[in-house]
Amino acid sequence: MPDLTNTARPPAIVLGLSPTGLYVARELGSCGVPLLGVDRAFASAGASRYFRRSGGVWYEPDPAALLQRLLAYARKLRCKPVLVPTSDYYIEFTVENSAALSPLFAIADGYADAAPALMDKLQFHELCARHGVATPGVWQFDSAHEIAQCDQIPFPCILKPALIHLARPYLRGRKVFVVGDRQELEALWQQLPQASGSWLVQEIIPGEESCITLLAGYSGAAAAETFTARKLRQYPPGFGSASRVISETCDDTRDIGRALVEAMGYRGIYGAEFKRDPRDGKLKIIEINPRPTLWFFLSHAAGKRLVQRAYCDLAGLPSPMQRRQRDGILWQYALKDFASALFYRFGGRGFSFGAPDLSAGGAVNGRCWPVFSATDPAPFFAELWVYLGRIGRRLLWVKS
Repeated sequence: MPDLTNTARPPAIVLGLSPTGLYVARELGSCGVPLLGVDRAFASAGASRYFRRSGGVWYEPDPAALLQRLLAYARKLRCKPVLVPTSDYYIEFTVENSAALSPLFAIADGYADAAPALMDKLQFHELCARHGVATPGVWQFDSAHEIAQCDQIPFPCILKPALIHLARPYLRGRKVFVVGDRQELEALWQQLPQASGSWLVQEIIPGEESCITLLAGYSGAAAAETFTARKLRQYPPGFGSASRVISETCDDTRDIGRALVEAMGYRGIYGAEFKRDPRDGKLKIIEINPRPTLWFFLSHAAGKRLVQRAYCDLAGLPSPMQRRQRDGILWQYALKDFASALFYRFGGRGFSFGAPDLSAGGAVNGRCWPVFSATDPAPFFAELWVYLGRIGRRLLWVKS
C-alpha cells in the first residue's frame, strides 16, 4: 500500500464504498487526490483502481476501532485529511465523533450542527415550516390509539422511519410502507420494532415519478455549487431511490433548495428532492440528504464538480473553475431501472402513481452509469456480485 504521509495534497477519506462512494472516488481520484476508502464490509467501490493505486481500503465493522485507526492515521500526516461521509451510517459516525475527529481532519461544518436535523425527518419537516418551505403533510404518533383519534390523515398515505438507517433491516429494501386505510395503519404501527426508532405518517403527493426534481449542491465558506435534474424512474417504484435521471435546469428547485440550506446555516454537500403538487401548484420538498447521493455521478458527467469543489474548499486549495451544467445527460442504474420498468409494464396497474413520462426531461444528449466505466471496470463486477448476494439473502429470508 502506498505511503500517503508525504503527499502534496491532503488525502480524502471516503467513508462508505457503495456506488455513491465510487462516484466520490472517481471524481477526486481523476484529478490526482490521494484516497483511502473505508467501509464495514466489502462493497463495489473498494475494487476501484483509484483506491488500489492510492491509499487502499479498510474494512472495519467496529466504530470504536475505526475511530482509533482514523486518529492514528491522521497523526502521521503533515496536513489534515478531508473526511467525506457517503452514507447515513457514516454521517452518524462523523457527528457522534466530531469532537475527536475535528482537530485532526478537515470536516464540513454541517456535520457538527445542522446534519442531524436533516437526517431526522420530523426535525426536517419542522425546519421547513419555520423557513416557509412547503412540504407534504406529516404526523407523528406515540400509539395506535392516537392514530385512531386523528381524522386529518389522507389515505392512502406512507409510513416512514424518522431515521432510515435504523429501520433499514426491517424495511427489507423498501424506503417506506404504503398504507391504504386506517385499520392497516394501526395494525402496521403495532408491529414496528423498537430498535427501528420513531416513525412518521406522511401525505402522498399525487403525480408520476417524473414530476420529481432533484438538486445536488455544495455550500461552503469559500465556495458553492449547484446542479439540478429530473427523476424519471426509481426503485422500488413510487417511493425509492433514483434509477433513471436526466440533467435538466430547474430554477425553482435550485432557488428554493439553496435558500433553505443557506437559511439553516448548513455547510457541506447535500442532495434534495422536490415534487410539484398538482392540487395547489406548489413545489414541495421531500427531503435533503447531508451527503452525496447515488445519482450524483450525473452531475460529474454533466460538467459539474461538486465533490472536487468541496474537497478544495476544505483543504484550502483553489477551487475548480465554475462550469455550466449540460442538460439532457441521462443517468441510469441499469439493474434497478430494469426491475422498475418491468413493474410498470406488467404489475403497475392500480398502483398509487401512473407510469412515469420518460420524455419529461427532453431529448437525451449523452449517457452515464453509476458503476460501469471502461477505464475502471472492476467495480461493475463487484457490484453485480454484491447485488446477486443481496437477492439471495432476501430469498432465504422470505423462505424462512
